[in-house]
Amino acid sequence: MSSAADLMRTYLYDVAIGERLELIDEIAALDMVDEANTIFGGPEGRAGLVAHVRGFRKHITACQINVRRIVGDAEGALAWWTFEGKHSGPWLGKSATDKNVAGTVFSQFDVQGGLIQRYRLCLHAEFVDARVFFDTSNGEGPVWG
Repeated sequence: MSSAADLMRTYLYDVAIGERLELIDEIAALDMVDEANTIFGGPEGRAGLVAHVRGFRKHITACQINVRRIVGDAEGALAWWTFEGKHSGPWLGKSATDKNVAGTVFSQFDVQGGLIQRYRLCLHAEFVDARVFFDTSNGEGPVWG
């Protein structure tokens, strides 16, 4: 059984950065909840996490991800990571700008039985013409400023 921190490492390095989406079947429960995906009305379970990663990678191109820190225990993990890329498609309700975007993300996993049960995140991103804050724990969409 993997620790929650190991699951987070696999998710960030192999799935998010390495785009090995097939690994989601190994690290996430079939009925897991991805809060961000749920807020935007995406598919449930593992398919939702796949859609989440696929959408991020599709709409933030030339993306560089830097994992700053991962901490965890048997029941959960928290990661602090940053990204920079080109806003190439609709993302978080904003049409593509084809300009650079950079953000800071805190990803949190709740783990049970060695698998991800819930994924929540808190994100702050800077676009050329706007900034956004998105905290999935409140069940609401992004706040633009």
